[in-house]
Amino acid sequence: MERISKTNITYFNQKAYEALLAKVAAAAKTGDIDAADDVDMIKHATDSFHGYVQTVDMTETRVKIARFRSELEEYQEIAEEADRARRIAHDAAISNCAILNRVCKFYGIPGAVYLGSVDERHQVADFCLEVTIALFQCAQGKKSA
Repeated sequence: MERISKTNITYFNQKAYEALLAKVAAAAKTGDIDAADDVDMIKHATDSFHGYVQTVDMTETRVKIARFRSELEEYQEIAEEADRARRIAHDAAISNCAILNRVCKFYGIPGAVYLGSVDERHQVADFCLEVTIALFQCAQGKKSA
């Protein structure tokens, strides 16, 4: 998967993401039940961003293979199912962008995690890829998290 936009605009504010995680985790450690739920919500949102990227990659592969192995009717069904799966994953990512930004405001985090518009589907797609790459790089020790 590659970015849809060919601009250098970044939609993932990693500093805000890290600040949000730190603040919510600190509140959860003090026994704040709502903060503990918010930690789970952040995890769920982040999983949805990774899930969107994974869904796009998997469905594109499946459609490419089906093009060569399937009859026209079966291929069309596979392509339609791929479109549905991508749309569902994308809609979840869009919702979670909005949720994370609201949680940032609630916790007083300057800025937002998602820097684009939830009305711009391509921006959300690029954001999901940016999150996935950035967090993968953090796990590999290539960037600070």
